[in-house]
Amino acid sequence: LEEVQEDLQLMMSNPEKFLADSSSAIGSTKNYQSLNIRTDILYDREEETSTLLEVFSQISSPSCTNRSRMVLISGYSGTGKSSLVRKLEHEFIRRGARFVSGKFDEMQQIQPLSAIMNALNEYCNLLAHDTVHIDRNRAAVEEALGSEGQVLAALIPNLSRLLAETIGGPPLAEVSGREAQHRLAFLIRLLLRSTCSSSNPIVLFLDDLQWADTSSLELMRSLVTDASLDKMLVIGCYRDNEVGPGHPLFDCLDAIRRYGRTSLISICTSNLNMTSVNALMSDALRMLPRATWSLSEAVLQKTGGNALFVTEFLTSLRDEGLLRYSLTHRKWEWEIDSIRSRMIANNVVDLMTAKLLRLAPEVHQALRVASAFGAHCLEEVLQIYDTDPCHLSSTVAALDIAVAEGLMAKVDGPAYRFSHDQIQSAAYKLILESERESFHLHVGKSLWQQSSEDEIDEYLFVIVDQLHRGACRISDHEEEIRLAELSLTAGRKAAEMSAFLPASAYLQAGIGLISDGDWEWHRELCFDLYNWCAEMEYILGKFDEVKAHLEEVIKKGRTLREKLRAYYTFVQSSGSFSNTGDAFATALMVLENLGESIPAEVTEFDVQQELLATQALLRTKTEGELLQLKPMSDIDKLEAMRFLNILLLYAYAERKEHFPIMSCRMVQLSLTYGVCKYSAFAFGAYGGSICGLLGDISNAYRFGKIALTL
Repeated sequence: LEEVQEDLQLMMSNPEKFLADSSSAIGSTKNYQSLNIRTDILYDREEETSTLLEVFSQISSPSCTNRSRMVLISGYSGTGKSSLVRKLEHEFIRRGARFVSGKFDEMQQIQPLSAIMNALNEYCNLLAHDTVHIDRNRAAVEEALGSEGQVLAALIPNLSRLLAETIGGPPLAEVSGREAQHRLAFLIRLLLRSTCSSSNPIVLFLDDLQWADTSSLELMRSLVTDASLDKMLVIGCYRDNEVGPGHPLFDCLDAIRRYGRTSLISICTSNLNMTSVNALMSDALRMLPRATWSLSEAVLQKTGGNALFVTEFLTSLRDEGLLRYSLTHRKWEWEIDSIRSRMIANNVVDLMTAKLLRLAPEVHQALRVASAFGAHCLEEVLQIYDTDPCHLSSTVAALDIAVAEGLMAKVDGPAYRFSHDQIQSAAYKLILESERESFHLHVGKSLWQQSSEDEIDEYLFVIVDQLHRGACRISDHEEEIRLAELSLTAGRKAAEMSAFLPASAYLQAGIGLISDGDWEWHRELCFDLYNWCAEMEYILGKFDEVKAHLEEVIKKGRTLREKLRAYYTFVQSSGSFSNTGDAFATALMVLENLGESIPAEVTEFDVQQELLATQALLRTKTEGELLQLKPMSDIDKLEAMRFLNILLLYAYAERKEHFPIMSCRMVQLSLTYGVCKYSAFAFGAYGGSICGLLGDISNAYRFGKIALTL
């Protein structure tokens, strides 16, 4: 009796779900003949939902300040991590949040900072479309970023819609390496600080962190440890079975914990239990839970309760006729013994692959192409690919069929995105493993040949990534050289974005394409590849790799000019790795060849001579003349200033007796040959020297002011 009452209660509370109008025509039951898989319902996720909303309430409270928050959602693929966040997206927005997201991609790890930059571009688009607060948003961004906003706008196109057009003005400071990375992170933090508040907090959702590149992880760490960004909630999802000790993500999270300014909240999503699987079945079949229990038991046994696996397995049962809608009985029926005995794929990827094979050949091919790019692909890239005369069918048109089948979604970009990573994996398996390198090479060549110069620049990383995946199939060495040149361009562009690991990967790939004979026929390309690669590895702290690449450059170089860049990187890296002895020895040898002899062992007499020579030159110039010195144009002296500049840092730290000699020599060169960007440091260091050695405080102050003016 209790069971009957329970069923009746369910019918009364959900008549549209459990009660079809049996007196009407059969056509009215057509909705009942399709599976009603509810993407708007999260099964057995009440606790996780409550946690996320509670954390959001904290960051949106005016009284909660000076502590940033990050929620980490872990679990196996297909357990509903992303769905959990997406389900709450509209609730966050309803409460005033600006919700933006970025998704890392296993196939696009080499494309630097793509996920975070996409999210920030989406964020700036939201700011630009906020018609109520547009003037306030523009003023806040302008005040926070100033002229350096143009640095960010180069990476975040929609930011330019919030910035006033700048004509003229002072040139931006030229920085590189770690300095560029720090500037980028700082500017992004300024942008977010200036535009988030308790009434309009930011929710930044970063999906698939297990595939994040190190540059993105460092930027994420910079954001979540900024106490001033206490009105921003970062939500990160990752597959815990694909990360472990030593994984870059774990290293990043450890650094965040050690910093102590961020509250890290962990949520673990597990597989569905029997009750939840049965609830899903009841909803999908519009049948009472008691009636679907036996089917749910069989499905749970086959799938382990993985949410994605459950829904795809259910779909496959319908496709194969083991689950069917009976027009006679007006309900779903199944062959439970056949389902229990059915052989099933070991995972959802194999199950999906079998499903994809039942589609039309042109859809197969389109899915293969799309999967080669990863979880998503821009429509414009696919349109470029379709312009290749050897492609007879339209990839875009075929993917629209995949969208109709629910395998892909059309998203802003415009772009095509696989509905789940596992569907992308299944589509990628349609390409035979033995053919994948050739397939990627074909895709890359089509894009390269069919793209305009502007399109190559815009989609450079996409094109180079495809070509690199198939580079081992290139048989023409001239083609290898052209790809090496393109790899150099990609490496330099990534370096400008402060994405040093991807830059290193592009450059390493380029080096792998050249041979020993190319040092004769493509000399500049070889030097550029090796020098750029060594510089990236220096930034990444890979001293052994730096040394190996620099030794090759120095061995192949015939003149000092060809070796200078390598020598400078060697001095930088040696000093950074506490080997100042080698740094000094190399730099002094180079300076000798540039006509600026500095003694290896400094005496008090040497210091006095340099001070006297500098003072004599300074007496010939008024302060006005010092500020009107011509720019330095002598190439050798510019190089000498560069080496002296870096040696000043090492001298101050470990060889203080050299410090006044080098500062004096730099001032002498500036007075004789003109000023350069290192002259400001030279005058400041000279002021410090005469203050410390001669007690000349007034002139030290004077030269400090000149240094600031320069």
